[in-house]
Amino acid sequence: MDRKSIRPTSDELKRFIPLQALNAQQLDLLAGVAVIRSARPGEVLMELGSDDNHTFFLLQGSLVLDSADRQRLEIHDDDASARSPIALLRPRKYRVVAHTPVRYVLIDNAYLEDIARSHGATSGVEGYEVSGDLANESTAFEDQLSSLMLADLKQDRLQLPSLPEVALRIGRALEDGISDAHKIARIIQCDPVITAKLIKAANSAFYGGRNPVESCAAAVVRLGGDVTHKLVLSFALRELFQSDSKQLQKRMRELWKHSTQVAAICYVLAKKDTRFKAEQAMLAGLLHDIGIVAILNYARNFPDEAMHAQVIDQAVQSLRAEIGGMILNQWGFPADFVIAAVEAEAWMRDQGDVPDYCDLVIIAQLHSYIGDNRYQHLPSIDEVPAQSRLALGELTPHMSLKILEQAKDRIAHAESLLNL
Repeated sequence: MDRKSIRPTSDELKRFIPLQALNAQQLDLLAGVAVIRSARPGEVLMELGSDDNHTFFLLQGSLVLDSADRQRLEIHDDDASARSPIALLRPRKYRVVAHTPVRYVLIDNAYLEDIARSHGATSGVEGYEVSGDLANESTAFEDQLSSLMLADLKQDRLQLPSLPEVALRIGRALEDGISDAHKIARIIQCDPVITAKLIKAANSAFYGGRNPVESCAAAVVRLGGDVTHKLVLSFALRELFQSDSKQLQKRMRELWKHSTQVAAICYVLAKKDTRFKAEQAMLAGLLHDIGIVAILNYARNFPDEAMHAQVIDQAVQSLRAEIGGMILNQWGFPADFVIAAVEAEAWMRDQGDVPDYCDLVIIAQLHSYIGDNRYQHLPSIDEVPAQSRLALGELTPHMSLKILEQAKDRIAHAESLLNL
């Protein structure tokens, strides 16, 4: 059989992210025009700088990608990156060579464009029509990431982060009415890292007594069940802010830094407005951007070369609130936390006279941006309705700076607590 007559099946095409937005009819049409090719080890699939009009997907085997600056990548068919097109950008940024015997799908981009135009395909296909300059490619990927993630979300295919087991077990124990410090400590001690952090927290400037505690049970007694639970949750969440992609890990570190800063400011503001529980305020601040963790994890499915800042920013802007609310609902958090995640950037939200934790998160975020370039694009603290509901005194930008200055030690302590 001539190799050009070997066609992929619809199921083979559905494994690739940009084609998952196609319906059955569109997949059948594409399967009829796509071809499967084979290559021997050492055979070149594409040259660096070429401007061909095809999209490549790896079915079997492994490839080596060499860039102009001598960076080398190796892609195996079971890697997450193999679910996306190989070396998509044109002119090509890599020379692609078969490392082992490989099979790959080759699609003429003209067919993708025809299907998108004639059959109403979503940007799942259109996102891969674009060739030429990097700006156009970035715009296409922005749409691609957001639209595919939304489609997976609506069809219940999106994998959301799971709450760490130790936090779940303590939550269940407290719900069951268990208050014995030794029983709670036994649960915590299943995680030695969190155990050490809890003892350090109990001896910190926030909670330390006259004599230091040396055991987990003593720490639980000093802190109490509710504070222990909130702190364990906070410590356990740190492990979710991780990625195996160097590029996305940088975003995770920035996100953790922002979240801990907002959490620390929430803690300090809650101490000034005693209608709030300080640890609950801190946790609400820490969780307000949890949706972005899921977005960054989803972005791992895309090739690193496509992960420009604007791609992530577009998906974050579109989906962070909805996904954050879903995660906290799935984890069983109270409505206060869900609302804070969903509406944390609804700067002008006006919910009457009674303050809530979302008000604290909004004010804490605006405080965190003072001195940052982003602040000039945001409303002034004295303009947002949240400030009038909180018992924090007159909050002008000048007074906010004064508050931050007066509380800088407490904010620093709270941040260090979350980074034990």
